[in-house]
Amino acid sequence: MEKTKSQPLPDMEPYIRRGIAQAKEQKRMRRRNRLIRLYSGLAACCILFVFVLSVRISPAVAAYVSELPGMDKIVELIRDDRGLQRAVEHKMVQDIGTKASLSGITFTIDQVLTDQKRMLLFYTLKHEHTGQKVALRGVKLLDASGKEWEHGASWGSMGVAANVEHKDRIDVYVPEASAIPESLTAEVTFEIDDVKQDSSLAVTFPIDRSKYTAFEKKVYPVDKTITVDGQSLTIEQITVFPTQTEVSIRFDPANKKHIFGFDDLKLVDEKGQTCAFWGHRNNGDNGKVFNLESIYFLEPQQLFLKASGIRALDRDKLQVVIGGKKQTLVKAPDDKLKLAALRQVDDVVGLDLELRVEEESDRHRFTYFGNDITDNRENKYEYVQGTTSTIASPDGRTQKHGLLFKRLTNKGTIDDYSFTLTDYPTRLQGEITVQVK
Repeated sequence: MEKTKSQPLPDMEPYIRRGIAQAKEQKRMRRRNRLIRLYSGLAACCILFVFVLSVRISPAVAAYVSELPGMDKIVELIRDDRGLQRAVEHKMVQDIGTKASLSGITFTIDQVLTDQKRMLLFYTLKHEHTGQKVALRGVKLLDASGKEWEHGASWGSMGVAANVEHKDRIDVYVPEASAIPESLTAEVTFEIDDVKQDSSLAVTFPIDRSKYTAFEKKVYPVDKTITVDGQSLTIEQITVFPTQTEVSIRFDPANKKHIFGFDDLKLVDEKGQTCAFWGHRNNGDNGKVFNLESIYFLEPQQLFLKASGIRALDRDKLQVVIGGKKQTLVKAPDDKLKLAALRQVDDVVGLDLELRVEEESDRHRFTYFGNDITDNRENKYEYVQGTTSTIASPDGRTQKHGLLFKRLTNKGTIDDYSFTLTDYPTRLQGEITVQVK
């Protein structure tokens, strides 16, 4: 069958062997899992960064950037986010230019754009390993005392050829209770041709707080409750920072369905200007905070929250159960989800899942199944990696998902594996349009 997406899903056996070799990386994986749970929208965020590069740069930003050497690349790296463009226009970017080298690899932090909620590190990666590709593998931020600073982070991992100056960005997400230090050290690790390097390099850089302290967050109380297809939700408030807008939504715990998220979520002002959604995080058991482009420097007179669809599923269908002995799908929400293979080698477990998507909008987005798994023996697992592809199929489209886990404990023979769905392509009947200002 013809493959129609770039991210091919190879046979899982090489991944299982690689997973065994990665046993020594448990500490790194624990940190990665913690951050993914804290910022569950990062995966969608990264996908969005790749596919929305057609947004135009505003003339004001272009004029400002043209006056500063080395800023032209920032324009390309924030082309997907008009809120960030306005932050650049208001001179919130701090020049850094600090670098470090290790084993022929040079990493430079060029600039920083930050407020109290989100930080962007613009960097350059260059190396001298002829015939090989080097990629950013891990980033750990330490404060002046050497203690790891609590944060979430996402970045691209494309391999870079030798002697090429690759410029990119690292997005850092700051928890509400975490203050940004006056200086940070980025401890960075790499992989060469997909092989993790044990050594790391460190780049220390200052944070000029004067770049953002004048721009205090703005809070717009909303407290509006709406009902869609029998399910109730409350739009609590909108919090605006120079780098992003946060929309807090609370779901009624009495709802019979679990709401995963929204299709085409956006804010629209009285002039028709839109601010697009790019990620979300959980806010307690029944709430989510959705991240959109910043409206900080727009000051709209009216503001509407809109979504073309709401993805949701009956609460009693959220659990997926896979038989460990017979290798069958014991429980699934419907017949759209299939188990293609269950691979168990020593302490590594690989799942091959197939998901049939029928709506046209679902053919252009991948369902994120999360990164947690358990079994009937209550063993603990670490998420290693996942792969996704789309293939043409007679009944429309079928997504292929590969999930790889490493078992950390051994409590006996496993009968069943299970995980809780974090998204699924089923929807409520209805759209939403709510005036929030």
